[in-house]
Amino acid sequence: MGEMGTGERWGENPFIYFEASEYLVQPQQKQEMPNPLRAMYEDIAPLLLRSPPSKRYPQQPTGRKGWDILTDPLSELVFTSAVPDPIIGETLQTFMRPTVEGKEGLATHLNILVDCSSSMGGGSWTCYGVTPLGLPLYGYHLAQICSAMMVAQAELAKDSFSIWGFANSGARIWPNRSGLPPSQDHKACIDFLLDLVPQNEAPFTPNGGTNMASGLNIVAEDLQSYEFDKCVTVVILDGAWSGVEQARNQLFATGQYNDHDLRKRGPVFYVTIGSPNNEDEVKNSTNYMRKALSEYYGQEMNGCCLTFILRGADAGSSIMDFGGELVQMAQINSGIATDIRDGDGNPLKPCPQI
Repeated sequence: MGEMGTGERWGENPFIYFEASEYLVQPQQKQEMPNPLRAMYEDIAPLLLRSPPSKRYPQQPTGRKGWDILTDPLSELVFTSAVPDPIIGETLQTFMRPTVEGKEGLATHLNILVDCSSSMGGGSWTCYGVTPLGLPLYGYHLAQICSAMMVAQAELAKDSFSIWGFANSGARIWPNRSGLPPSQDHKACIDFLLDLVPQNEAPFTPNGGTNMASGLNIVAEDLQSYEFDKCVTVVILDGAWSGVEQARNQLFATGQYNDHDLRKRGPVFYVTIGSPNNEDEVKNSTNYMRKALSEYYGQEMNGCCLTFILRGADAGSSIMDFGGELVQMAQINSGIATDIRDGDGNPLKPCPQI
């Protein structure tokens, strides 16, 4: 018998025993890809959200439950059920149920209106950083994360809410079907906003121009069907107006609902985002809106228009600052004291009522 390396085969060696056996391949486990949008939200939101002081929430006596002659008040009795219904088979009484608006309680509402123009989806100056998981952050990503934070704040305050978008025209984002009332399904909407999907399937799919007037119109038109005690509207955009006249035409378009109609219901904020590459342009645009608003209402309106320049080197810190200001705006309905500042940290006068 030769030594190993002399050309002898293993199968020719009488001292080596072979046995055939089945080689089992374990099924490959599906790997869940981490969602960078939800990761950033879960890191930042708990630091910003605040529970409001107690308030009366809107309710109406639309509920039904059994009525007991020995313990329940006669005033709550549903008299048509005093003779038991052959199907229901019991005497009923009313009880209060939460509702979007109602005569008993305080009905408060949050509108979020987001720029869905093409520039929100990328470009040389519209990437606002990279998440810790490596996702480039564009304007529509920021809108998703920060809108989710505002909806979470609305949930704490028991506010109803609606989300809208605008590009060439205004559009309903949530609730996503025409004719539905303002939403109270906060958790489902947060899941919708934080879902990581391709750009053309995103909640704020970027495509088209920056027709903000169409967005203001569709939000104010929807509000005509409801009576809220308090209502705040937050507009997120990256559009840059070229002068006061253009800003005025967007804010106060004639022949349709505009800023004035929304502001009758409560404060309206315009938050313009930008990068260091277009910082001057964006700040000038904000000043044009401030001037147009101040001239129209005859008083200082600087606190209604803010600029945020997001520095790509520290995306988490930028979103913390940006989201913090937006959440403060969403807290106004709750009676929480707010300290509105511009993107440079300078305090601004509160957005006045009209």
